[in-house]
Amino acid sequence: MNLDTRTALATLSRPLACPRCKGPVDVKSRHVTVAGSAINVYCSEDCRRRSAEPIEEVRDAIDPSPRRLGWLLAGGVAIGTTLLVLSQRTADEPETSPQQALFVIPTPHAKELAVAPAPATPKENHAEDDALLTDLMHDAWIHPLAGPRRRMPINHTAAFGAERGGERPPECASGHCGVDVGGSIWGEQVHCVHDGVVDWVNRGPNEEHGGMFVKISHRGGSLYTWYFHLAAVPRWIQPGVKVVVGQVIGLVGDTGVKNSGPHLHFAMSVKPSKTAHERYLDPEPLIAIWPLWIPKEGTTDGHVTIFEAPGISVRAREHAKAKPESPPEPKPIDTTSGSASEPPQVELENKSETPAPPPVN
Repeated sequence: MNLDTRTALATLSRPLACPRCKGPVDVKSRHVTVAGSAINVYCSEDCRRRSAEPIEEVRDAIDPSPRRLGWLLAGGVAIGTTLLVLSQRTADEPETSPQQALFVIPTPHAKELAVAPAPATPKENHAEDDALLTDLMHDAWIHPLAGPRRRMPINHTAAFGAERGGERPPECASGHCGVDVGGSIWGEQVHCVHDGVVDWVNRGPNEEHGGMFVKISHRGGSLYTWYFHLAAVPRWIQPGVKVVVGQVIGLVGDTGVKNSGPHLHFAMSVKPSKTAHERYLDPEPLIAIWPLWIPKEGTTDGHVTIFEAPGISVRAREHAKAKPESPPEPKPIDTTSGSASEPPQVELENKSETPAPPPVN
């Protein structure tokens, strides 16, 4: 016997109560009213009259025949029993707790539904870098080493992307993430190439990562310039200090240099946003056209000149050397003297090529 059957039997065993006085009612009572689908059975005629249902409606709705009244009474009991069973079953069913709702999937917020942007492809990075370089070519920047002579990388080992050992960023090709310039004068002044804010200063031992260096932030932290292998850094150069174009931020040295003499390793990096990956740019096309700073003797002042000719990149120079020379035109044969079968005497010139300068690391 299941729970529903037991509940129904228990309900039938209970005595009916008068809806008016709550007293016991005989199941054979003839004091009944019908209102729509509801059947009310009263204990007496007095309770029936006092009920809200008019007597006239009851008389019209009930057939005075005993047989018809018995069927109505049985139907009322059955309906009442069913309602009681259903209400009891609903009361006995426990409410589902939040812990039991294992398959409820919360609706994500609009921010969670936003698709994360795909990482930029190398082609997109190259397009962005080219656009930035074009913009920087028309901005107020200067060469990091003073004029009047423009200093450029002297060979391929000093250029961006030259071969270097260790693990390096992929945008640096074979490893060299900047350009090496200068070096003929130890202690030469290094100038800030553009207005900015000092981001990082290293004055301590740093033989494996460029020795003494200064990193300056430009354009609100979206662009950085690096100055490595410095011999000294002024004391006032501290993180957060503002600098202006032309100011001396260090001296050319050889700290952190392993296989060459003193020089400046100049690098540029770009970081479009705070969450973006910082990557290096080739600064050689820029230092080839940036104006030169001409210092005024005996002072810390100077001026900018734009009359110096643009520099030639080391790759362009090597490409020009690699071009084969056109063969000389043959000389006409003199038929007035000697035999025509004898070849003419041609002087051979022994040209020796200029040796390449030593590599700069």
